Amino acid sequence: MRIVIDLQGAQSESRFRGIGRYSLALALGVARNAGPHEVWLLLNGALADAIADLRTAFAGLVPPERIRVFEVPVPLAELHTDNSARTRAAELLREHAIAQLRPDAVLVTSLFEGFVDDAVVSVGAFAGAERTAVVLYDLIPFLNPDAYLGTPAQRAYYERKIASLRRAGLLLSISDYSRQEAIDALRLPPEQVVAISTAVDDSFQPAAPDARLWSELRARYGLTRAMLMYAPGGFDARKNIDGLITAFSLLPAAVRTGHQLLIASKVGQHDRDALLAHAARAGLAADELVFTGYVSDTDLIELYRNAALFVFPSRHEGFGLPALEAMACGALVIGADNTSIPEVIGCDEAMFNADDPAAIAAKIAEVLTDDALQQRLRAHGAQQAKRFSWDVTAQRTVRALEAWRGQAPAAA
Repeated sequence: MRIVIDLQGAQSESRFRGIGRYSLALALGVARNAGPHEVWLLLNGALADAIADLRTAFAGLVPPERIRVFEVPVPLAELHTDNSARTRAAELLREHAIAQLRPDAVLVTSLFEGFVDDAVVSVGAFAGAERTAVVLYDLIPFLNPDAYLGTPAQRAYYERKIASLRRAGLLLSISDYSRQEAIDALRLPPEQVVAISTAVDDSFQPAAPDARLWSELRARYGLTRAMLMYAPGGFDARKNIDGLITAFSLLPAAVRTGHQLLIASKVGQHDRDALLAHAARAGLAADELVFTGYVSDTDLIELYRNAALFVFPSRHEGFGLPALEAMACGALVIGADNTSIPEVIGCDEAMFNADDPAAIAAKIAEVLTDDALQQRLRAHGAQQAKRFSWDVTAQRTVRALEAWRGQAPAAA
């Protein structure tokens, strides 16, 4: 079977987010676990900055002649409606380029691309929808259009992507929850959606603290006490940062005075100001709330390893990768009892109602004052993190493609 992987998710602006990491890790895993199948990569020439790095990443896994670059006219970003005709033409050019490779299966690692940059991804604009599989992360904007699709351009863009999603022959969801969400929301046959899960990079693992780096981070962020940490993986209202700030304000004084709340995420100035104002209204002192801005993986891992507790209060996730990253690094982890988060954390004792700041505060205080509970959560987290592997996810992907396209299984 010839598998063509559209890897624009690792080229576009998404390469700086979890979707980009997922796209690259999944493609590498499929290349490692393809058995007798051919793996080809499709890259976008308009997103040239990442091409050399991707060629290097796949050296020894995918022959250079199987890494193909297609060219399209630019600009394409659908944020600007005057690019619309050019983008529709680029969709046809991309799908024609795929057809020339004569694939048995096309794997799209990220469909919802091209709103703010020159990525171009579609299904069935030219041909080949029946042999296209799409990775599905979540349907959050589809389920909450008023919150996420505020302009006509956003709505038109998203509706086109949903149409492509419906035309795809197979969806590969990143969690059991997102699989069921797609079946219910899009009214798809259950056999058309397969859960393949996700994992974290091998660098996310327990280790002794790096004293020099930790000292640098403490100085950089003004950390003088034990740290409660949240890495939301992006910013919007569903991430519930304001709810966590309120919960921190409700902690018993004996707990609160010994801790600072750290938010490890890039947050725009307007949103940062709003959250700082919310914290002030809740009675937090200036040094009780820390915003890091963007952090590198190296710094993020060190923060995970040194956190007194990692709290994940999101109201809706397709998976909830930061919770898994934190567990993989040995952190104590608690999280919301909604959507896919219980599937990731896998422990009833670690769950709370994200809509109730008092419940969040109660769970934080319970964990921080109960040594036996800490031991149970830490032991559980170490075992839970081991359940997720990129090779397992890649093998599930290859098996799903084989079953869907009626191909012989790959060698074990």
